[in-house]
Amino acid sequence: MNLFDSIGLSSDPFSTSPNVDLFYPALEHRQCLEGLELAIRMRRGLSVIRGGIGVGKTTISRKLIQNFKDESDDFDFYLILDPKFESEIILLKHIIELFGVNDTAESVQDCRNIIENYLLKVGVEQGKTLVLIIDEGQNLPGEMLDVFRTLLNFETDEFKLLQLIIFGQPEMGNMIHKYPNFEDRISFDFEIGPISLEDMRGMINHRIEITGGQAGSWFNEKALLKIHKNTQGYPRKVTQLCHQLLLTMISEEKTIINDEMVQRVISGKIDTGGLLKQKKKNYNEIAVNKLLDVLRKEDDPPTKKQENLLQEIEDDDDWIGGEKPPEPAATKAVVKEETQSEAITNPKKKAISEPFLEKQVSDKLKKDMHKKSPSKRKQSFDISNEFLPTQGAYPSYIQKPIYGAIPIDKTYTGLDIDNGRMTSVLIYDNNNTKTLLAYDFYFSKNRNLDAIEHPDQFKEDCMQTMENLGYELEDYGEMFKQSRNSLSSRDTITLTANHDSAQLHLIEVPKENQKEKKQIIEWALKKDLSFPLENSVMDFIKGNDNFFKVGVAENEFLGGIANRLSEIEWGLRAWYPLAQSIHNAFIWNYPEHRKKDSIIIHLGEKDSLIICYSKLDIKVIKTLFVGIQGLNDALLDNGVEIKEWSHRENFQVPESFLRSMGYTSDVGEHDDILRPVFDSWRQEIDRTMNGIRKSFKISENTEILLSGCAGEVFYLDKFIEGSMGLNTGFLNPLRNIAIQGDIKEDFSKIHPAGLTASIGSALHLTRSVNILPKTYKQEVFLRWTNRIGIIGSAAALIIFCAMTVSTMLSIGAMRAEIEPMQKENTELSYVEGKHSALKKNKLNVEQQMEVLSYDTEYFQRILAINKFLSYYTPKEILINELNFQEGWEIQAYKKVGRDLVKVVKKEDEHLRVVRLAGNVRSNSILLNDHFSNFVSTLEESGLFQNVEIMSQASKAGLGKDNLQFELKCII
Repeated sequence: MNLFDSIGLSSDPFSTSPNVDLFYPALEHRQCLEGLELAIRMRRGLSVIRGGIGVGKTTISRKLIQNFKDESDDFDFYLILDPKFESEIILLKHIIELFGVNDTAESVQDCRNIIENYLLKVGVEQGKTLVLIIDEGQNLPGEMLDVFRTLLNFETDEFKLLQLIIFGQPEMGNMIHKYPNFEDRISFDFEIGPISLEDMRGMINHRIEITGGQAGSWFNEKALLKIHKNTQGYPRKVTQLCHQLLLTMISEEKTIINDEMVQRVISGKIDTGGLLKQKKKNYNEIAVNKLLDVLRKEDDPPTKKQENLLQEIEDDDDWIGGEKPPEPAATKAVVKEETQSEAITNPKKKAISEPFLEKQVSDKLKKDMHKKSPSKRKQSFDISNEFLPTQGAYPSYIQKPIYGAIPIDKTYTGLDIDNGRMTSVLIYDNNNTKTLLAYDFYFSKNRNLDAIEHPDQFKEDCMQTMENLGYELEDYGEMFKQSRNSLSSRDTITLTANHDSAQLHLIEVPKENQKEKKQIIEWALKKDLSFPLENSVMDFIKGNDNFFKVGVAENEFLGGIANRLSEIEWGLRAWYPLAQSIHNAFIWNYPEHRKKDSIIIHLGEKDSLIICYSKLDIKVIKTLFVGIQGLNDALLDNGVEIKEWSHRENFQVPESFLRSMGYTSDVGEHDDILRPVFDSWRQEIDRTMNGIRKSFKISENTEILLSGCAGEVFYLDKFIEGSMGLNTGFLNPLRNIAIQGDIKEDFSKIHPAGLTASIGSALHLTRSVNILPKTYKQEVFLRWTNRIGIIGSAAALIIFCAMTVSTMLSIGAMRAEIEPMQKENTELSYVEGKHSALKKNKLNVEQQMEVLSYDTEYFQRILAINKFLSYYTPKEILINELNFQEGWEIQAYKKVGRDLVKVVKKEDEHLRVVRLAGNVRSNSILLNDHFSNFVSTLEESGLFQNVEIMSQASKAGLGKDNLQFELKCII
């Protein structure tokens, strides 16, 4: 049955299947197709297309194949839908089978030979272009990229024999970055994003026209604007939403789709029962007619059982799609309801399954019941049992600062800036014990606060949060006077900010390349940063397993905040990337996680972070594009009046999500509005975690800790636990911090997870990546220099006074000893000659040491060259001679009388040279390519100043598959 007949359409215009007939050439899709077609026709080799879920990658791949449909004599297309291959031999065998080659092989090399011969046959002899398309490339094991790199090496002098196109999700880019030899071969690299409003309008009209309708039908302009805003322009989301809108329009017998209908569909407040009832009625009519046919064939009238069956069908037809009549009160099931307080005190307790009759109660009835007994619910937490017995002491695995014994800078103020939300803490360090003295949650009037765009507001908010901390210190009287002075002078502030212009990265530097670590780190960063590295501050420290933690921040962003803080005379001591501050708080408070794997999800205002740990070592850092302000935006979009954007008492995971996960809760005030937001959160978390699983093993014992604004969303831990299937709780950054006063009682209504970043910053741990601007680092250095200078000057003054007194007391005795010493001095003149000889010997030794040092460095370079050649020399290259020498010998002729005498001359004698001679054995078509690639590898290795080809020829008698060469490599 075609439900769209009633509006004149031949089929569903918004099918999510990759139907090329419904393809609309949006700007990015058209650019992608044109680039791919050009790369194929020019036989450039490798193309990579990346894009998020639902942007149309699969449809583009099918459309690309269709574009070449009329040229099947010149182009062969092959498609791999799921590239999850366990080994190279399995992949190669699959490709052989895919190409339809009858030959078989059991070794990798034999399989390569079969594929190479086939590519030569098709590409050279038949003159055809062979194209291999791989869909879902993010599922491709990383080591398989090297396999495809080998296949891409099959080429002639003019073109590549294999045209490879890989479609995958954005995280595929990180995998490709780990294989630079593969990445360098990409000739067309394109990332598909969401489509614009204009392209979305064109796509909707195109699909309607293709299926028999008229462009501009049904969807008004406001509806289109709301569709684009809620789908963000992702084609799959657009088609899914438009499909539901058409069904709703048909069910409600309307002729226009407006923004009000769009909002109802998004919120789930739709009733398509009319369609179901119509469809069910058609099926029932068929069933009734068949039954009547049977009855007509019988002579006897219908039995009571047959009459009941007819009546049962009619009753069922009346009920489906409508509202079932209410059951009598006596037959209703009694359902035990778990109260909110029970859910909090026993969070692991699952909800009792609802009886079938209770499930038939409509959502509207449930909402009405909830409105009749309103209860203002606030989240409560019990963290009294979460504190460690050490209470503020340094964990054994964290290094204590060397200046800890100096009685200065004992108090640090940690400040976390996340758009318009600021959290600050004051931590006092006494005898290597950290104590929390005060904290503050502060929300600016501007939720999109920016130090550059709103400088005055930013300075005012910063001063206000510091004043709030000062108010809390007043309760302590004369206690902590030093801390109060430090807070007043604003000179020990440690900062962190949630912004994409300040990031923490993990970069692997091989052990053999540690000396060039800075160059390798900079090279890796340039591929991932959205801002130029040249205009940035960078700091890095060595981690475990050859990984470096690298902090990088854009100068403009740092300067915007630093300049405002300088104007209000704040003294910054450190500036940590957000991930570093979270890491500090985690390792300080969770020593038991040294034996387990953990995942921290830090919920921010607009962007969030996922940090994966293996035994307290960071393994993965990923940005999560969700934020708590998305809930505010959803309310505002639906006309809900919000007096203050910081008011979040009514934020909770919708009851329908919790019920599907086995938990009981009350229906939230804004469940219908917030449901799409939490659904998008779940999709974004799933997408990010699927990308993480390739480099980080997640087991059933992995624990998730929620941080940041997560404590402000009711039941968020249950939502994440139900979505991920992993034990989930809130990160408590106070577990191992001593608490002063009654601060513990303050956290009965809001979880301290909101202070994670500010506490991690105020802990001021050593071996933390610090992106503090250069001017502030100089101030810190000068401050310590002045302090050391003052202490040194005082000590020198005391020593000088003591020495003066001692000198005055002993001056008489010294005079009595001077005369005999002068006499002895004249008698020991021979010592001067001995001293001169020793000085000369010392000079000779130093010169010899310089020579030895040079020779040692030269020897190390020889070892490095030997290792490089043994590892990177391909099997087609055979090195027959490897000489390390000074200068280069050339043969010449000298005229002696009338004869020409053959002599050997030397040139470049001041240089150290490697003489490399050998030959190349391979297919004659690829002979020069193998040699050129080998020379390029030597030049790119960085081991030689210059590589010069002295000879390159194929000698007679050795065959056309053999090329002899001689290289001059200057070290």
